[in-house]
Amino acid sequence: MSDWLKREDGFMRLSYRAGTDPSESEIDAIKVGLNAYNSEHTENPPEVPVGCVARDETGRIVAGAHGKISWGWLYVERLWVDESLRGKGIGTEVLARLERTALGQGVHRFHVGTTSFQALDFYRKQGYEIYATLDDMPPGHTDYALKKVIELTP
Repeated sequence: MSDWLKREDGFMRLSYRAGTDPSESEIDAIKVGLNAYNSEHTENPPEVPVGCVARDETGRIVAGAHGKISWGWLYVERLWVDESLRGKGIGTEVLARLERTALGQGVHRFHVGTTSFQALDFYRKQGYEIYATLDDMPPGHTDYALKKVIELTP
C-alpha cells in the first residue's frame, strides 16, 4: 500500500509494510532514527549488557539473569532458576549479583517486569515495588512493572 504525503517542496510517495517478520535492517533503521531523536533531548548513552549465571558442578547453567544498563537504570530483562532449585535462594543471589554489577557501574536504580503467574512475590521480597499494572496481559493474568532504588550514602 502506498500514500502520497504533501511536503513544502512537493509530494513524496510512501509505501508501508507491516508484518511479523521485520528485517534486521528495518529494526536497525528504527533504532538509529529513535536514538538520533532522543539525542536531541537528552544524553543517549550506549546500552551496557549485564548478566549473571549459576552453574552446577557439571558446568550446566541452572540459573541466570540478564539485562541492560541504560539512562542510569538497570533493566532486568530475564531471570530464571531451574525448577528443581527454586526456593533455595539461588534467584536471590543471582539478582543481587546483577544489581551489584550495576552498582559497580554507578547505577542504583533497577526495574523489571513480571506477570501474576511468574515472580511478583519474589521481586517484592527483594525490595521492588509495583509502579504500573496491565490487566489481561497475557489473557487472564496481570503484567507488573516494578522498580527498586537504592539510596546512595555520601
